[in-house]
Amino acid sequence: MNLTELTALIGALAWAPPIFSGVRSWLTKPALRIITQPTPEVGYTTLGPILNLRLALTVKHRDIVITGVRIKLTHESGEETVFSWRGITQRLGQFNAPQVGTLPFEKELNVLAMKVSEKDIEERLIRFQSSAFLERKSALDAIAAKKLSWHRQNNAFNAEEFLRNQEMSDVYEHIKQSFSWKPGSYRLQFIIEAPDVFDLSGDEYTFNLTPMHIQDLSSNLAFVEKSYRNEVVPAAENDEAAKAERNISWRWVYPEMLAEH
Repeated sequence: MNLTELTALIGALAWAPPIFSGVRSWLTKPALRIITQPTPEVGYTTLGPILNLRLALTVKHRDIVITGVRIKLTHESGEETVFSWRGITQRLGQFNAPQVGTLPFEKELNVLAMKVSEKDIEERLIRFQSSAFLERKSALDAIAAKKLSWHRQNNAFNAEEFLRNQEMSDVYEHIKQSFSWKPGSYRLQFIIEAPDVFDLSGDEYTFNLTPMHIQDLSSNLAFVEKSYRNEVVPAAENDEAAKAERNISWRWVYPEMLAEH
């Protein structure tokens, strides 16, 4: 081997560690899979359109930390809505309660990050809400809260009058005008965010909402003002009839959801 050949060999060997590192990273890239319940919980309240999904996440090759979960929901008409995670409940097990039976043991988690481990499959209930709806509602709520604060500072607060003012009317109108559920087919796609590169499967599904589903969901619009009144007007002490009158039974629907292959 002459000097030229030796120099070429040394140069080639210099590239070996990065190549091997790249191959190792590819072979150990996390493979994340989403397993969902067959019936999502679909709703509409003063928090806007809601999707609650109980799901399990599995991963192969190595653990992964998830920093965000969103859902892109596309109606057959082409209308898209992006839902972001707003709450997570983790099921830890179950226990037997006397005269009640078996009850799930769950705890509430934050939505900053979620670790998925190779060793365990953990079931979680993730609550999703429309990002665009909440952004606009947050701005309107801030205006109404500022007005409420002004009234209280000036000893001029009257709950019934406050609930009828323009600021609160704008909040009611936004909630009612933003009702976006429609009959027809929906395509659901999970969008997972993580610092690491990963493969993803089980991330696309479809479900249908019927006219009856829409009728049930739209009936919740009648409770908008009552919901805010319950927050502002204190409940009467020792008045069971008045307390019962404050109850709100939000309607939810549970369509069948199918995985796309």
